[in-house]
Amino acid sequence: MFPPRQAQIRWAIIGPVLFFSLLILLVNGYAPPPRPRIAPASAVQPLTAPERPLPPGAATPTPVPLTGDLLQTGLLRIAIDEGALRPEEQPSVADELDRALAYVVARFGSPPTAPMEVLIGLEPACALHGIAYTDIRNMQVFTCASFPAARAVSIMAHEFVHQLCQDRYGERHVSADLVLSEGVATWGAGAYWLGDAPTFRAFVRPWVANGEALPLGISYVGRPISDMNKLYYQWASFVEFLIQTYGREAFDRLYLTGQNAPGSADYPGVYGKSFDALEAEWRAWALGG
Repeated sequence: MFPPRQAQIRWAIIGPVLFFSLLILLVNGYAPPPRPRIAPASAVQPLTAPERPLPPGAATPTPVPLTGDLLQTGLLRIAIDEGALRPEEQPSVADELDRALAYVVARFGSPPTAPMEVLIGLEPACALHGIAYTDIRNMQVFTCASFPAARAVSIMAHEFVHQLCQDRYGERHVSADLVLSEGVATWGAGAYWLGDAPTFRAFVRPWVANGEALPLGISYVGRPISDMNKLYYQWASFVEFLIQTYGREAFDRLYLTGQNAPGSADYPGVYGKSFDALEAEWRAWALGG
């Protein structure tokens, strides 16, 4: 997620009774599991990116408007561009997106505060990427029929978590440390990104063991897409490490202190340790257990 442009969206389509009933279900742990192996061993393959690689803090493009026949399911208002999905997959996508939202809400630990608009857009270059305009509650993933619909759902699960962060942390989410904002969005997508790996710790362990892990505090800007993908998984495992080792309350306090750049949150103020010291702990943790 990159800082979104300001706009307003009216949500008259869902009645208040239905909306709050759905929130109650989400808060109380309603979370149908994702389909087995909904993501491959890596949800993001080379030459595809989960999000457009823009400098942290840079303005995002204007969101593509939703047009055509819109689908309504749960808290989602969904538009699908012609040609973005294989015809035989399109009827089930709305339910899959609803399932993904329920899953990430249960994993992340707090629900959305209002409905969302969702676009599955056609990418003419046949790449796969997404973006979250969290201030206007608009999630967009761009794909083409050459990719299975499950890949778009996997990326959308990541974008959903960005919205949950906005709803949990408020405006401070926009300036969050990139390690934490992209790390928690990837971690929150869980099984939609993990494939066969049981945890992000297990996923990154071979990179750490073989000396292939990138430094956590670098930006993906100007680096190959493959490095961006690797950083997203490493950052997810770092978030997993922080929450498991120091607890969610401390992580929430840390999230509010970022200044966009990787490693910019107040790690010493929250944990009494520098970012570099915590990275060293994370590397040792990744190799154990």
